[in-house]
Amino acid sequence: MHSVHTYQILTHYVSRQDLDPGFAVLDNSANERPDWYEYWPIRKFLLAEPLDENAFYGFLSPKFKLKTNLDAAAVREFIQGSDPATDIVLFSPSIHNSAFYLNVFEHGNAEHPGLMQVANNFFARINRPWPLEDLVSDSRNTVYSNYFIAKPRFWRAWLRITEQLFAIAELPQDPLGIQLRTPTQYRGSRDVQMKIFLMERVATWILITDNSFRALARDPFVARSRIYKLPAAIMCDALKIAYSTQGRRQYKDVFLMLRRFAKSWNFQIRASNALGLGARPYLQTLKSYWDKKAG
Repeated sequence: MHSVHTYQILTHYVSRQDLDPGFAVLDNSANERPDWYEYWPIRKFLLAEPLDENAFYGFLSPKFKLKTNLDAAAVREFIQGSDPATDIVLFSPSIHNSAFYLNVFEHGNAEHPGLMQVANNFFARINRPWPLEDLVSDSRNTVYSNYFIAKPRFWRAWLRITEQLFAIAELPQDPLGIQLRTPTQYRGSRDVQMKIFLMERVATWILITDNSFRALARDPFVARSRIYKLPAAIMCDALKIAYSTQGRRQYKDVFLMLRRFAKSWNFQIRASNALGLGARPYLQTLKSYWDKKAG
C-alpha cells in the first residue's frame, strides 16, 4: 500500500477550519512572496524536507474540494489503488477547456497572450528547446492548478525546471526575467505575472517530453457545471490521444476541424438540453460523474 503525504496550503485568505482535516497543513498564511502564489510554500518544503522515495507527496490549494468534489479520504483511496509503478497521479478538474487546444501552452496563450513565446524562450534558455507549438497534451498528462500527487523522483524533475524558472524571474535586468514578471490577463484583470502560468504547465511539459514517468489520471472530465461542453471536448481529447499514440495525421486533421465547430455544437447541445430534447439524458449521465468519489 502506498504511503501518501498530502498537504493543503493554508493561505492568508482562508482559516484552518476551511481546510479538509484529512490533509496535513502547509502554512503559507504569512504570504511572504505573493507574486509566486503556491509555488513559494511548495518550493520551501521540497528544498528543506527529506522525502521517502516510495511515498507520494502533494500540495493542494484550499479550493481543491470545490473544484474536484474530492476529500482527503477519496484522494488517498484512489492513490492507494494505483499500480505500484505509478510515479504521479493527476487530479485536474475538468479539462474541457484545454481539450479544444492542441496543448496546454496553446490554451495558455489564448488566455494569457504571449505565454507561448515566453515559454519557448525559457526552455531554449535552459537548453531544453522544444517547439511547443508541436506538442500534444491530452487527458493522460494535463495538469491544472498543481493538482498532482507524485513520488520524489517526479518532484525532483519538476523542481529542476521550476528552480531555473525561479532564478531567471528573480533577475532584475534580464530580458527574459522581465518577460516572466510581466502581468498578464487573468479573470478580467492584469495582476498575475506570466511566470505563474508557465510554472503551472511545467508538470504537463515533463510528462509529454519524458516518457520515463508513469502517470495515472483520475477522471479528467468530471465537472459540476457547463456539462454541455463535455461531448465535443471528450471527442477532441480522444482524437489527440489517437494521434499521439498512432501518429496518423488524419486524427489531427479531424481534431482541428472539430474544434472549429465546437462553439456551434456546444450551443446546439445546450439548447437541446434546455428544451428537453435528445441531449438531456446523455448530459445527465455525464453530470452524474461529479458525485462519484473515484473513477
